[in-house]
Amino acid sequence: METPALRAPLTIIVVEDNPVDSSMINWVLRAHELSYELEVIENGDHAMDYVNHIAAQERRRSPTIMLLDLNLPQRDGREILQRVKAIPQGSDIRVVVVTSSTNPTDRREMLAMGADAYFVKPYHLNEFMELGEVIKHVAFG
Repeated sequence: METPALRAPLTIIVVEDNPVDSSMINWVLRAHELSYELEVIENGDHAMDYVNHIAAQERRRSPTIMLLDLNLPQRDGREILQRVKAIPQGSDIRVVVVTSSTNPTDRREMLAMGADAYFVKPYHLNEFMELGEVIKHVAFG
């Protein structure tokens, strides 16, 4: 069986305004020995610009995973997810909502809008490691 490290690198876009959470995500990816190229986007406007840039391209290397915070400055994660799913390349982009919101309505809404997974940011470091398993499941099945 092929290990994650032997697969083509993932393209991972982290849309997160908290630098501590971005660092935690990067730590989780390294700890899970995933091969990846990482881009961090710190606010909703820049995330929308990024998605619009993808929409203008012919085809992007897959798999692409977006780790999307729900509560962002300028535009929220709902608006970003809606735009991702509206572009032709949106079906190639897997979206994992990574948020502090434990609200069941937020979870249902984001999954209904097309998010592939919903991960609540934990308070303990060890629990954050579960995000790696979620990413592997979304990326590799």
